[in-house]
Amino acid sequence: MNPSFRMRLFRWFIIVSVIPSILLGGFSYLMINQEISKNTEDMINNINDGIYNMIDTQQRVLDQWLPSAAEAFVSKMDALGESRFDYNEMVQVGDYLLPTWYIGDQKITHDYTLVDELIEKEKLPATIFMLVDNKFLRVSTNVRQEDGSRIIDTDITSGPIYEKIINGQVYLGRASVEGIMHATIYMPIFDSNRKLIGAFVLGRRESEYEIINAIQKISIANNGYVMIVDSDANVIIHPDRTGENVMSYDWVQTILKQQNGSIRYTFEGSQKIAYYRYFEPWDWYIVSIGFVDDIQNTPRTMLKLLIITFVMSILISLLIAYFISKEFFKPINKLVNSLKQMKNGDLSVRFTSYEDEEFKFLSNTFNSLSYTFSLLIGRLIASSNKLKESSKRVLMDLDRSKTTLQNLETDIEGLMSYPIKVTMENNVIYLNVDRPKEVLTALEALRQKLPKYINGSNEDVIEVMNIIDEIERKIDCKHDHVINQVEEMDINNRFNAIYIEIQKLKLLIDNIVNSASSLDGIANEVDKQVNIFKTENDPYID
Repeated sequence: MNPSFRMRLFRWFIIVSVIPSILLGGFSYLMINQEISKNTEDMINNINDGIYNMIDTQQRVLDQWLPSAAEAFVSKMDALGESRFDYNEMVQVGDYLLPTWYIGDQKITHDYTLVDELIEKEKLPATIFMLVDNKFLRVSTNVRQEDGSRIIDTDITSGPIYEKIINGQVYLGRASVEGIMHATIYMPIFDSNRKLIGAFVLGRRESEYEIINAIQKISIANNGYVMIVDSDANVIIHPDRTGENVMSYDWVQTILKQQNGSIRYTFEGSQKIAYYRYFEPWDWYIVSIGFVDDIQNTPRTMLKLLIITFVMSILISLLIAYFISKEFFKPINKLVNSLKQMKNGDLSVRFTSYEDEEFKFLSNTFNSLSYTFSLLIGRLIASSNKLKESSKRVLMDLDRSKTTLQNLETDIEGLMSYPIKVTMENNVIYLNVDRPKEVLTALEALRQKLPKYINGSNEDVIEVMNIIDEIERKIDCKHDHVINQVEEMDINNRFNAIYIEIQKLKLLIDNIVNSASSLDGIANEVDKQVNIFKTENDPYID
């Protein structure tokens, strides 16, 4: 079944409103998805750059702050007085028995007054070394182990730091203090004669950097994070793996090898993308890690919203299409109802819609057509009634003609029943007709009936009348008449001819009756068909 025009209009409205939305929405989703993915990766990279800059800034601050703090500590020691060693007060330092070191009146060896002031006031770890046999022995410190005890009596005998301070130079950089990484400054200590007698170190534990707390709080999207490892793949910062060694992972080896760049990898069942940079002063690999699912989460959320919006737009479009089609089809439905009434025979129905110019023209055209149909049907009904009346009259006339022919047939049969005798005397043939006057009277009556009841111009009727005239001439009123044998046969043949012509006329009348009956049936059928229309106030219907 073909869909209705309303359904097609409804369908086209949906197609026109929905398909462009699908195409535009899909294209927009692809473009936005790509843009979001790109922006998210840029965000991860920017976070990585930001952390690098933060660390670099921290390093710059330390590079200025530690020398400044060291200069202040030197000034404080200078203010205490000159360095001296009291051999009357020998102290065991590691494997050495050493004189007690004083700066002015301030005891240094195994005394912690100076260094504790630094830790209390400026939060600076500090250690003072005494040079013995080209070894720097730790004689005073505020650096403590995890159990709270001070790290004392250890020494520095080699390494880049040692090479710097043994040569009377300053070392500024990272250093491990009993396995704990610090940002440090090592400065040599000279006596009044510029003789190298020791050194001190000021530092800051890397684990105490404020920046570390800031880095640990950084999150990338929903689940991303920042990881920092050193060149040995020891994890310095990580949400769960701080202190572990991750050298066994291929992606970590790639990061350590390339130092700067990005990588996609799968770890613990999750796809991740990482941007990384190497900060050489601290030997830190800064790795900003984002989850691919997090990157795609926003597009997925957007897709859900897009689908919801799309479904809502379809529903709204359906409602709009429904109401528009309903409003649009009001006059059309009215017209359809009018056509149905017309189909059922009510030609008086009128369609009125003047809201729109187009429907106004349509309503006027329909009403004009309805009125024209009513006139035509009225005329058909009138003609049908006239046809019925005419067919009835024809049938009545034919019935009378048929009766007359039956009477004529009876008269002919009566004439043919009169005996005609033929005698022969002296080789002369005599025609003897019994009651010749009666025969002639009957023939004359037959002759008078034919043109009266049957069309006198009909060829068969004219021929019958001519035959009757001949018979009348042939039959003499005299009782005896001399004829030859041919004339006797001719008279008989003439009677037979009249009888045959009458039979032909009967057949003609029968055929006319049948045709008239068919005509009457046609008239009734026409009347039945035209009367399916019920017209009102029709001037053509009596």
